[in-house]
Amino acid sequence: MSLLKRSLSFVKQRDSIQFSRKSLLVLMVLIGLGFSATAAATWEITNSSSFCGNVCHLMQPQAISFRQSAHAEVDCTNCHLGVGLTPNMVGRKARELTQVYKNVAGHYETPLRIKHLRPARETCERCHWTKAFYDDKVKVIKHYNTDKDNSLVKIALIIKTGGGTSREGKGYGIHWHVENKVQYIATDQLKQNIPWVKVTYTTGRTVTYIKKGVDMTAAEIKNAPVRTMDCIDCHNRVSHDFRNPDQALDEVIGAGLIDSSIPWVKKNFLNVLQKSELNEQTLEEEITRLKDYYKDQYPLVSQTQLNRAFATLRRIYRENFNSDLEVDWRTYPNNLGHKEFPGCFRCHDGKHVAVEETGDPARKVIRKECNLCHSVPLKVSDRGNFAARVLKKAADPPQEPASHLVANWAERHGQEKDAGCLTCHEETTGGEFCSNTGCHGNRWDLPRVERFYAGKGIYCIQCHEITGAGAHGVQEHKFECISCHHQVTWKVTTETCKRCHVGVDHDQARQCWQCHNFRSERKKG
Repeated sequence: MSLLKRSLSFVKQRDSIQFSRKSLLVLMVLIGLGFSATAAATWEITNSSSFCGNVCHLMQPQAISFRQSAHAEVDCTNCHLGVGLTPNMVGRKARELTQVYKNVAGHYETPLRIKHLRPARETCERCHWTKAFYDDKVKVIKHYNTDKDNSLVKIALIIKTGGGTSREGKGYGIHWHVENKVQYIATDQLKQNIPWVKVTYTTGRTVTYIKKGVDMTAAEIKNAPVRTMDCIDCHNRVSHDFRNPDQALDEVIGAGLIDSSIPWVKKNFLNVLQKSELNEQTLEEEITRLKDYYKDQYPLVSQTQLNRAFATLRRIYRENFNSDLEVDWRTYPNNLGHKEFPGCFRCHDGKHVAVEETGDPARKVIRKECNLCHSVPLKVSDRGNFAARVLKKAADPPQEPASHLVANWAERHGQEKDAGCLTCHEETTGGEFCSNTGCHGNRWDLPRVERFYAGKGIYCIQCHEITGAGAHGVQEHKFECISCHHQVTWKVTTETCKRCHVGVDHDQARQCWQCHNFRSERKKG
Protein backbone atom coordinates (compact mmCIF):
# COMPACT_ATOMS: atom_id res chain seq x y z
CA MET A 1 0.00 0.00 0.00
CA SER A 2 1.34 3.39 -0.94
CA LEU A 3 2.18 6.03 1.64
CA LEU A 4 -0.75 8.21 0.47
CA LYS A 5 -3.29 5.38 0.89
CA ARG A 6 -1.96 4.52 4.35
CA SER A 7 -2.27 8.17 5.37
CA LEU A 8 -5.89 8.37 4.14
CA SER A 9 -6.77 5.15 5.95
CA PHE A 10 -5.24 6.52 9.13
CA VAL A 11 -7.37 9.67 8.88
CA LYS A 12 -10.58 7.72 8.21
CA GLN A 13 -10.10 5.60 11.29
CA ARG A 14 -10.16 8.65 13.55
CA ASP A 15 -12.78 11.31 13.98
CA SER A 16 -10.13 13.85 14.84
CA ILE A 17 -6.37 14.05 14.86
CA GLN A 18 -4.70 15.39 17.93
CA PHE A 19 -1.29 17.05 17.51
CA SER A 20 0.97 17.68 20.41
CA ARG A 21 2.05 21.25 20.99
CA LYS A 22 5.57 20.31 19.94
CA SER A 23 4.40 18.70 16.70
CA LEU A 24 2.21 21.70 15.86
CA LEU A 25 5.13 24.05 16.43
CA VAL A 26 7.38 21.98 14.16
CA LEU A 27 4.69 21.94 11.46
CA MET A 28 4.27 25.73 11.60
CA VAL A 29 8.02 26.22 11.40
CA LEU A 30 8.25 23.96 8.35
CA ILE A 31 5.39 25.80 6.62
CA GLY A 32 7.01 29.15 7.40
CA LEU A 33 10.38 28.01 6.11
CA GLY A 34 8.78 26.70 2.93
CA PHE A 35 6.93 29.95 2.35
CA SER A 36 10.07 32.02 3.04
CA ALA A 37 12.17 29.87 0.71
CA THR A 38 9.56 30.17 -2.03
CA ALA A 39 9.28 33.95 -1.55
CA ALA A 40 13.08 34.38 -1.54
CA ALA A 41 13.46 32.27 -4.67
CA THR A 42 10.68 34.20 -6.40
CA TRP A 43 12.26 37.51 -5.37
CA GLU A 44 15.67 36.49 -6.69
CA ILE A 45 14.36 35.06 -9.96
CA THR A 46 12.11 38.01 -10.79
CA ASN A 47 14.91 40.44 -9.90
CA SER A 48 17.43 38.77 -12.18
CA SER A 49 18.54 40.34 -15.45
CA SER A 50 17.73 37.14 -17.36
CA PHE A 51 14.09 37.34 -16.18
CA CYS A 52 13.76 41.03 -17.12
CA GLY A 53 15.46 40.64 -20.47
CA ASN A 54 14.28 37.22 -21.65
CA VAL A 55 10.85 36.62 -20.12
CA CYS A 56 9.52 40.11 -20.84
CA HIS A 57 9.58 40.40 -24.62
CA LEU A 58 9.15 44.18 -24.38
CA MET A 59 12.70 44.47 -23.10
CA GLN A 60 14.47 42.59 -25.90
CA PRO A 61 16.21 45.67 -27.38
CA GLN A 62 17.20 46.90 -23.92
CA ALA A 63 18.43 43.40 -22.97
CA ILE A 64 20.69 43.24 -26.03
CA SER A 65 22.21 46.66 -25.42
CA PHE A 66 22.55 45.85 -21.71
CA ARG A 67 24.67 42.78 -22.45
CA GLN A 68 27.08 45.00 -24.43
CA SER A 69 27.42 47.56 -21.63
CA ALA A 70 29.88 48.01 -18.76
CA HIS A 71 27.08 47.07 -16.34
CA ALA A 72 26.32 43.67 -17.87
CA GLU A 73 27.09 41.94 -14.55
CA VAL A 74 24.79 44.21 -12.54
CA ASP A 75 21.17 43.12 -12.05
CA CYS A 76 18.60 45.34 -13.76
CA THR A 77 16.75 45.90 -10.48
CA ASN A 78 19.82 47.48 -8.87
CA CYS A 79 19.06 50.58 -10.95
CA HIS A 80 15.35 50.24 -11.64
CA LEU A 81 14.23 49.08 -8.19
CA GLY A 82 17.03 49.81 -5.75
CA VAL A 83 19.60 47.86 -3.77
CA GLY A 84 18.76 45.68 -0.77
CA LEU A 85 15.46 44.49 0.73
CA THR A 86 13.34 47.21 2.35
CA PRO A 87 9.60 47.80 2.75
CA ASN A 88 9.83 50.52 0.11
CA MET A 89 11.35 48.10 -2.37
CA VAL A 90 8.63 45.54 -1.70
CA GLY A 91 6.04 48.23 -2.39
CA ARG A 92 7.77 49.21 -5.63
CA LYS A 93 7.95 45.57 -6.66
CA ALA A 94 4.23 45.16 -6.03
CA ARG A 95 3.42 48.19 -8.17
CA GLU A 96 5.42 46.73 -11.04
CA LEU A 97 2.94 43.82 -11.23
CA THR A 98 0.87 46.10 -13.46
CA GLN A 99 3.61 45.71 -16.07
CA VAL A 100 2.86 41.97 -16.23
CA TYR A 101 -0.76 42.69 -17.11
CA LYS A 102 0.22 45.28 -19.73
CA ASN A 103 2.67 42.86 -21.28
CA VAL A 104 0.17 39.98 -21.48
CA ALA A 105 -2.71 42.19 -22.64
CA GLY A 106 -0.58 44.16 -25.08
CA HIS A 107 -1.48 47.48 -23.45
CA TYR A 108 1.91 49.16 -23.60
CA GLU A 109 3.45 52.12 -25.35
CA THR A 110 6.00 51.96 -28.10
CA PRO A 111 8.72 52.94 -27.88
CA LEU A 112 9.02 51.94 -24.24
CA ARG A 113 10.18 54.73 -21.95
CA ILE A 114 11.08 54.52 -18.28
CA LYS A 115 8.91 56.50 -15.90
CA HIS A 116 10.32 55.81 -12.43
CA LEU A 117 14.10 55.44 -12.36
CA ARG A 118 15.59 55.54 -8.88
CA PRO A 119 17.82 58.56 -8.08
CA ALA A 120 21.57 58.06 -8.47
CA ARG A 121 22.22 58.36 -4.74
CA GLU A 122 20.24 55.10 -4.26
CA THR A 123 21.83 53.27 -7.20
CA CYS A 124 25.01 54.56 -8.88
CA GLU A 125 26.49 55.98 -5.69
CA ARG A 126 26.30 52.60 -3.95
CA CYS A 127 29.29 51.58 -6.09
CA HIS A 128 30.73 54.82 -7.44
CA TRP A 129 32.30 57.27 -4.99
CA THR A 130 31.22 60.77 -5.99
CA LYS A 131 34.17 62.49 -4.30
CA ALA A 132 36.73 60.60 -6.38
CA PHE A 133 39.10 62.56 -8.64
CA TYR A 134 39.95 61.35 -12.14
CA ASP A 135 43.09 62.50 -13.94
CA ASP A 136 42.87 63.90 -17.44
CA LYS A 137 42.90 61.22 -20.12
CA VAL A 138 44.16 61.39 -23.69
CA LYS A 139 41.55 59.84 -25.96
CA VAL A 140 42.01 58.89 -29.61
CA ILE A 141 38.88 58.61 -31.73
CA LYS A 142 39.08 56.62 -34.97
CA HIS A 143 36.81 57.70 -37.78
CA TYR A 144 36.54 56.20 -41.25
CA ASN A 145 35.49 58.46 -44.11
CA THR A 146 32.81 57.56 -46.65
CA ASP A 147 35.21 57.59 -49.59
CA LYS A 148 36.25 54.68 -51.79
CA ASP A 149 39.23 53.80 -49.59
CA ASN A 150 37.40 54.21 -46.27
CA SER A 151 40.28 56.45 -45.25
CA LEU A 152 41.09 56.57 -41.55
CA VAL A 153 41.14 59.82 -39.57
CA LYS A 154 42.43 59.86 -35.99
CA ILE A 155 41.32 62.62 -33.66
CA ALA A 156 43.04 63.09 -30.30
CA LEU A 157 41.90 65.16 -27.36
CA ILE A 158 42.26 65.34 -23.59
CA ILE A 159 39.14 64.52 -21.57
CA LYS A 160 39.06 66.64 -18.42
CA THR A 161 36.99 64.35 -16.19
CA GLY A 162 38.16 65.96 -12.96
CA GLY A 163 36.09 65.77 -9.81
CA GLY A 164 37.25 65.66 -6.22
CA THR A 165 36.65 68.54 -3.84
CA SER A 166 37.71 72.19 -3.95
CA ARG A 167 39.22 71.95 -0.47
CA GLU A 168 41.77 69.54 -1.96
CA GLY A 169 42.54 72.02 -4.70
CA LYS A 170 40.45 70.03 -7.16
CA GLY A 171 36.71 70.10 -7.81
CA TYR A 172 37.05 71.08 -11.47
CA GLY A 173 36.51 69.45 -14.85
CA ILE A 174 33.40 67.63 -16.02
CA HIS A 175 32.69 66.30 -12.53
CA TRP A 176 32.51 69.84 -11.19
CA HIS A 177 28.77 69.20 -11.31
CA VAL A 178 29.16 66.64 -8.52
CA GLU A 179 30.47 68.98 -5.82
CA ASN A 180 28.35 71.98 -6.80
CA LYS A 181 24.59 71.52 -6.63
CA VAL A 182 22.87 72.04 -9.97
CA GLN A 183 19.08 72.13 -10.22
CA TYR A 184 17.02 72.50 -13.37
CA ILE A 185 13.54 72.51 -14.86
CA ALA A 186 12.85 70.44 -17.97
CA THR A 187 9.75 71.03 -20.06
CA ASP A 188 9.73 67.63 -21.82
CA GLN A 189 9.75 63.99 -20.77
CA LEU A 190 13.20 63.28 -22.23
CA LYS A 191 14.73 66.30 -20.42
CA GLN A 192 16.10 67.82 -23.62
CA ASN A 193 14.57 71.29 -23.18
CA ILE A 194 15.96 72.98 -20.08
CA PRO A 195 14.92 76.65 -19.77
CA TRP A 196 15.80 77.18 -16.07
CA VAL A 197 18.98 76.31 -14.16
CA LYS A 198 20.08 77.12 -10.62
CA VAL A 199 23.62 76.57 -9.35
CA THR A 200 24.52 76.48 -5.65
CA TYR A 201 28.27 76.65 -5.09
CA THR A 202 30.07 75.10 -2.12
CA THR A 203 30.46 78.61 -0.72
CA GLY A 204 26.69 78.98 -0.57
CA ARG A 205 26.52 81.47 -3.45
CA THR A 206 23.67 80.79 -5.88
CA VAL A 207 23.11 81.82 -9.48
CA THR A 208 19.89 81.32 -11.45
CA TYR A 209 19.90 81.21 -15.24
CA ILE A 210 17.00 81.40 -17.69
CA LYS A 211 17.34 80.65 -21.37
CA LYS A 212 16.96 83.63 -23.68
CA GLY A 213 13.68 83.63 -25.59
CA VAL A 214 11.89 81.52 -22.97
CA ASP A 215 9.02 83.31 -21.25
CA MET A 216 8.50 81.67 -17.85
CA THR A 217 6.62 83.53 -15.16
CA ALA A 218 7.57 83.33 -11.50
CA ALA A 219 4.42 81.28 -10.85
CA GLU A 220 5.33 78.77 -13.60
CA ILE A 221 8.84 78.38 -12.21
CA LYS A 222 7.50 77.91 -8.69
CA ASN A 223 5.02 75.23 -9.75
CA ALA A 224 7.34 73.37 -12.13
CA PRO A 225 9.07 70.21 -10.83
CA VAL A 226 12.73 70.95 -10.06
CA ARG A 227 15.26 68.14 -10.50
CA THR A 228 18.67 68.01 -8.86
CA MET A 229 21.31 66.97 -11.35
CA ASP A 230 23.00 63.62 -10.72
CA CYS A 231 24.97 60.97 -12.62
CA ILE A 232 22.05 59.88 -14.83
CA ASP A 233 21.55 63.36 -16.30
CA CYS A 234 24.71 62.83 -18.35
CA HIS A 235 25.28 59.06 -18.20
CA ASN A 236 21.69 58.28 -19.15
CA ARG A 237 22.60 55.57 -21.70
CA VAL A 238 25.36 53.95 -19.68
CA SER A 239 23.62 50.55 -19.63
CA HIS A 240 21.42 50.78 -22.73
CA ASP A 241 23.36 52.52 -25.47
CA PHE A 242 21.97 52.25 -29.00
CA ARG A 243 24.88 53.43 -31.13
CA ASN A 244 24.37 55.56 -34.20
CA PRO A 245 25.35 53.84 -37.48
CA ASP A 246 28.41 56.02 -38.08
CA GLN A 247 29.86 55.24 -34.66
CA ALA A 248 28.98 51.55 -34.86
CA LEU A 249 30.66 51.16 -38.25
CA ASP A 250 33.77 53.01 -37.08
CA GLU A 251 34.08 50.59 -34.16
CA VAL A 252 33.74 47.38 -36.17
CA ILE A 253 36.00 48.58 -38.99
CA GLY A 254 38.59 49.62 -36.42
CA ALA A 255 38.31 46.18 -34.80
CA GLY A 256 38.85 44.45 -38.16
CA LEU A 257 35.38 42.88 -38.26
CA ILE A 258 34.78 44.72 -41.54
CA ASP A 259 37.80 44.94 -43.83
CA SER A 260 38.56 48.57 -44.67
CA SER A 261 40.04 47.46 -48.00
CA ILE A 262 36.54 46.74 -49.35
CA PRO A 263 35.78 49.73 -51.62
CA TRP A 264 33.01 52.06 -50.42
CA VAL A 265 32.04 49.68 -47.59
CA LYS A 266 31.60 52.46 -45.01
CA LYS A 267 29.41 54.56 -47.31
CA ASN A 268 27.33 51.63 -48.59
CA PHE A 269 26.68 50.21 -45.12
CA LEU A 270 25.97 53.67 -43.71
CA ASN A 271 23.35 54.29 -46.40
CA VAL A 272 21.62 51.04 -45.42
CA LEU A 273 21.61 51.74 -41.67
CA GLN A 274 20.43 55.33 -42.13
CA LYS A 275 17.28 54.41 -44.03
CA SER A 276 14.22 55.98 -42.46
CA GLU A 277 12.33 52.66 -42.46
CA LEU A 278 14.63 49.74 -41.78
CA ASN A 279 13.55 46.24 -40.78
CA GLU A 280 14.91 42.74 -41.23
CA GLN A 281 13.27 42.32 -44.62
CA THR A 282 14.62 45.58 -46.06
CA LEU A 283 18.02 44.84 -44.51
CA GLU A 284 18.23 41.50 -46.34
CA GLU A 285 17.07 43.15 -49.56
CA GLU A 286 19.83 45.73 -49.24
CA ILE A 287 22.41 43.03 -48.50
CA THR A 288 21.32 41.14 -51.62
CA ARG A 289 21.64 44.33 -53.65
CA LEU A 290 25.11 45.01 -52.27
CA LYS A 291 26.22 41.46 -53.02
CA ASP A 292 25.25 42.00 -56.66
CA TYR A 293 26.92 45.42 -56.60
CA TYR A 294 30.28 44.08 -55.45
CA LYS A 295 30.06 41.07 -57.74
CA ASP A 296 29.51 43.38 -60.70
CA GLN A 297 31.70 46.38 -59.79
CA TYR A 298 34.46 44.83 -57.68
CA PRO A 299 34.70 41.10 -58.53
CA LEU A 300 38.20 40.84 -57.01
CA VAL A 301 36.92 41.47 -53.49
CA SER A 302 37.13 38.25 -51.50
CA GLN A 303 33.81 36.52 -50.86
CA THR A 304 35.05 35.64 -47.38
CA GLN A 305 35.62 39.34 -46.65
CA LEU A 306 32.14 40.22 -47.89
CA ASN A 307 30.41 37.45 -45.94
CA ARG A 308 32.13 38.57 -42.75
CA ALA A 309 31.21 42.19 -43.45
CA PHE A 310 27.54 41.37 -44.06
CA ALA A 311 27.43 39.22 -40.90
CA THR A 312 28.75 42.22 -38.95
CA LEU A 313 26.18 44.49 -40.60
CA ARG A 314 23.42 42.14 -39.41
CA ARG A 315 24.90 42.20 -35.91
CA ILE A 316 24.89 46.01 -35.84
CA TYR A 317 21.23 45.92 -36.84
CA ARG A 318 20.31 43.37 -34.13
CA GLU A 319 22.10 45.36 -31.43
CA ASN A 320 20.77 48.80 -32.35
CA PHE A 321 17.44 48.39 -34.16
CA ASN A 322 14.07 46.83 -33.36
CA SER A 323 11.37 47.96 -35.78
CA ASP A 324 8.57 46.06 -33.97
CA LEU A 325 9.10 48.04 -30.77
CA GLU A 326 10.09 51.26 -32.61
CA VAL A 327 13.55 51.32 -31.09
CA ASP A 328 16.75 52.46 -32.78
CA TRP A 329 19.63 54.85 -32.06
CA ARG A 330 17.36 57.88 -32.59
CA THR A 331 14.76 56.81 -30.00
CA TYR A 332 16.65 57.62 -26.80
CA PRO A 333 18.86 60.73 -26.67
CA ASN A 334 22.37 60.17 -25.33
CA ASN A 335 23.34 63.09 -23.09
CA LEU A 336 27.02 62.14 -22.74
CA GLY A 337 28.77 64.67 -24.95
CA HIS A 338 27.14 66.74 -27.68
CA LYS A 339 27.56 64.98 -31.00
CA GLU A 340 24.33 63.32 -32.11
CA PHE A 341 22.17 64.97 -29.42
CA PRO A 342 22.38 68.30 -27.54
CA GLY A 343 23.73 66.63 -24.38
CA CYS A 344 25.90 69.21 -22.61
CA PHE A 345 24.50 71.95 -24.84
CA ARG A 346 21.10 71.63 -23.17
CA CYS A 347 22.55 74.04 -20.61
CA HIS A 348 25.95 75.02 -22.04
CA ASP A 349 24.56 76.71 -25.12
CA GLY A 350 25.64 80.29 -24.42
CA LYS A 351 21.98 81.30 -24.14
CA HIS A 352 21.27 80.71 -20.43
CA VAL A 353 21.60 84.17 -18.86
CA ALA A 354 21.95 84.93 -15.14
CA VAL A 355 18.85 86.66 -13.77
CA GLU A 356 19.54 86.60 -10.04
CA GLU A 357 22.41 85.67 -7.79
CA THR A 358 23.72 86.06 -4.25
CA GLY A 359 27.07 87.16 -5.61
CA ASP A 360 28.33 88.59 -8.88
CA PRO A 361 28.96 85.62 -11.20
CA ALA A 362 32.21 85.50 -13.14
CA ARG A 363 30.18 85.24 -16.32
CA LYS A 364 26.63 86.29 -17.04
CA VAL A 365 25.90 83.15 -19.04
CA ILE A 366 26.54 79.44 -18.53
CA ARG A 367 29.93 78.80 -20.08
CA LYS A 368 30.32 77.24 -23.52
CA GLU A 369 34.02 77.05 -24.32
CA CYS A 370 35.12 74.06 -26.37
CA ASN A 371 38.09 73.51 -24.05
CA LEU A 372 36.08 73.65 -20.84
CA CYS A 373 35.63 69.86 -20.61
CA HIS A 374 38.15 68.70 -23.19
CA SER A 375 41.09 70.08 -25.12
CA VAL A 376 40.71 71.35 -28.67
CA PRO A 377 40.64 68.18 -30.82
CA LEU A 378 43.62 67.59 -33.10
CA LYS A 379 43.93 65.45 -36.17
CA VAL A 380 46.88 63.07 -35.67
CA SER A 381 48.61 60.51 -37.81
CA ASP A 382 50.14 57.98 -35.43
CA ARG A 383 50.65 57.21 -31.77
CA GLY A 384 54.24 58.39 -31.94
CA ASN A 385 53.44 62.08 -32.01
CA PHE A 386 49.85 62.69 -30.99
CA ALA A 387 50.36 62.59 -27.21
CA ALA A 388 53.13 65.18 -27.26
CA ARG A 389 51.20 67.46 -29.61
CA VAL A 390 47.98 67.26 -27.62
CA LEU A 391 49.69 67.77 -24.27
CA LYS A 392 51.72 70.72 -25.57
CA LYS A 393 48.61 72.33 -26.99
CA ALA A 394 46.79 71.93 -23.66
CA ALA A 395 49.73 73.05 -21.52
CA ASP A 396 50.61 76.12 -23.57
CA PRO A 397 47.40 77.41 -25.14
CA PRO A 398 47.46 80.78 -26.91
CA GLN A 399 45.81 83.73 -25.23
CA GLU A 400 42.11 83.82 -25.97
CA PRO A 401 41.13 86.72 -28.22
CA ALA A 402 38.27 89.03 -27.32
CA SER A 403 36.01 87.34 -29.87
CA HIS A 404 36.19 84.12 -27.83
CA LEU A 405 35.01 85.76 -24.65
CA VAL A 406 31.54 86.72 -25.85
CA ALA A 407 28.62 84.52 -24.83
CA ASN A 408 27.80 83.14 -28.25
CA TRP A 409 31.29 82.86 -29.71
CA ALA A 410 30.85 79.17 -30.52
CA GLU A 411 28.04 80.09 -32.93
CA ARG A 412 29.80 83.13 -34.38
CA HIS A 413 33.34 81.84 -34.84
CA GLY A 414 32.51 80.05 -38.09
CA GLN A 415 31.07 83.21 -39.59
CA GLU A 416 33.58 85.88 -38.63
CA LYS A 417 37.28 85.78 -39.36
CA ASP A 418 40.19 88.15 -39.69
CA ALA A 419 43.98 88.00 -39.76
CA GLY A 420 44.12 87.37 -36.02
CA CYS A 421 42.34 84.05 -36.44
CA LEU A 422 45.34 82.67 -38.31
CA THR A 423 47.30 82.60 -35.05
CA CYS A 424 45.52 79.39 -34.19
CA HIS A 425 43.56 78.53 -37.33
CA GLU A 426 45.65 77.86 -40.39
CA GLU A 427 44.38 78.89 -43.79
CA THR A 428 44.55 75.96 -46.21
CA THR A 429 44.49 75.67 -49.96
CA GLY A 430 40.96 74.33 -49.77
CA GLY A 431 39.80 77.66 -48.43
CA GLU A 432 38.16 76.34 -45.29
CA PHE A 433 38.09 78.69 -42.31
CA CYS A 434 39.20 76.20 -39.68
CA SER A 435 41.78 73.61 -40.67
CA ASN A 436 41.25 71.64 -37.47
CA THR A 437 39.55 68.59 -38.95
CA GLY A 438 39.26 67.17 -35.46
CA CYS A 439 36.48 69.71 -34.91
CA HIS A 440 35.12 70.56 -38.33
CA GLY A 441 37.21 69.75 -41.37
CA ASN A 442 35.04 69.88 -44.45
CA ARG A 443 31.92 68.82 -42.57
CA TRP A 444 29.45 71.54 -41.70
CA ASP A 445 26.23 70.73 -39.94
CA LEU A 446 24.24 72.94 -42.30
CA PRO A 447 26.09 74.84 -45.02
CA ARG A 448 24.34 78.08 -45.84
CA VAL A 449 23.01 76.87 -49.17
CA GLU A 450 20.09 78.68 -50.77
CA ARG A 451 16.99 76.51 -51.01
CA PHE A 452 16.68 75.05 -54.47
CA TYR A 453 13.53 73.23 -55.51
CA ALA A 454 14.11 69.84 -57.15
CA GLY A 455 10.51 68.89 -57.91
CA LYS A 456 8.21 66.34 -56.28
CA GLY A 457 7.86 68.54 -53.20
CA ILE A 458 11.50 68.26 -52.13
CA TYR A 459 14.64 70.41 -52.11
CA CYS A 460 18.16 69.45 -53.11
CA ILE A 461 19.55 69.54 -49.58
CA GLN A 462 16.85 67.19 -48.30
CA CYS A 463 18.48 64.29 -50.16
CA HIS A 464 21.99 65.56 -50.84
CA GLU A 465 23.91 66.12 -47.62
CA ILE A 466 26.62 68.55 -48.74
CA THR A 467 29.40 67.33 -46.46
CA GLY A 468 32.19 68.65 -48.67
CA ALA A 469 30.93 72.16 -49.25
CA GLY A 470 34.31 73.65 -48.38
CA ALA A 471 35.88 71.90 -51.35
CA HIS A 472 33.66 73.79 -53.77
CA GLY A 473 35.64 76.96 -53.11
CA VAL A 474 32.55 79.17 -53.07
CA GLN A 475 32.88 82.15 -50.72
CA GLU A 476 30.99 81.64 -47.43
CA HIS A 477 29.17 78.64 -48.98
CA LYS A 478 26.49 81.01 -50.28
CA PHE A 479 25.48 79.36 -53.50
CA GLU A 480 22.65 77.52 -55.14
CA CYS A 481 23.40 74.07 -56.49
CA ILE A 482 22.25 75.16 -59.92
CA SER A 483 24.71 78.08 -60.00
CA CYS A 484 27.47 75.59 -60.71
CA HIS A 485 25.56 72.58 -62.01
CA HIS A 486 23.50 74.66 -64.42
CA GLN A 487 23.31 72.03 -67.16
CA VAL A 488 22.04 69.35 -64.76
CA THR A 489 23.64 66.57 -66.75
CA TRP A 490 25.79 64.91 -64.09
CA LYS A 491 25.07 61.29 -63.18
CA VAL A 492 24.49 59.81 -59.76
CA THR A 493 27.12 57.14 -60.36
CA THR A 494 29.90 59.66 -60.87
CA GLU A 495 32.47 58.71 -58.24
CA THR A 496 33.69 62.31 -57.89
CA CYS A 497 30.24 63.50 -56.79
CA LYS A 498 29.89 60.68 -54.27
CA ARG A 499 32.97 61.82 -52.38
CA CYS A 500 31.02 64.83 -51.12
CA HIS A 501 27.36 64.00 -51.66
CA VAL A 502 26.57 61.02 -49.43
CA GLY A 503 23.39 59.56 -48.04
CA VAL A 504 21.59 59.32 -51.39
CA ASP A 505 19.58 56.13 -51.64
CA HIS A 506 19.28 55.92 -55.42
CA ASP A 507 22.27 54.58 -57.35
CA GLN A 508 20.78 54.10 -60.82
CA ALA A 509 22.89 55.35 -63.69
CA ARG A 510 20.44 58.08 -64.67
CA GLN A 511 20.81 61.79 -65.18
CA CYS A 512 19.31 63.92 -62.42
CA TRP A 513 17.12 66.00 -64.75
CA GLN A 514 15.21 62.84 -65.73
CA CYS A 515 13.57 62.82 -62.28
CA HIS A 516 14.06 66.34 -60.94
CA ASN A 517 12.48 69.44 -62.46
CA PHE A 518 14.92 72.02 -61.07
CA ARG A 519 13.89 75.59 -60.52
CA SER A 520 15.09 78.35 -58.25
CA GLU A 521 13.33 79.58 -55.12
CA ARG A 522 15.41 82.52 -54.03
CA LYS A 523 14.93 84.17 -50.68
CA LYS A 524 12.96 87.40 -50.65
CA GLY A 525 14.79 90.56 -49.78
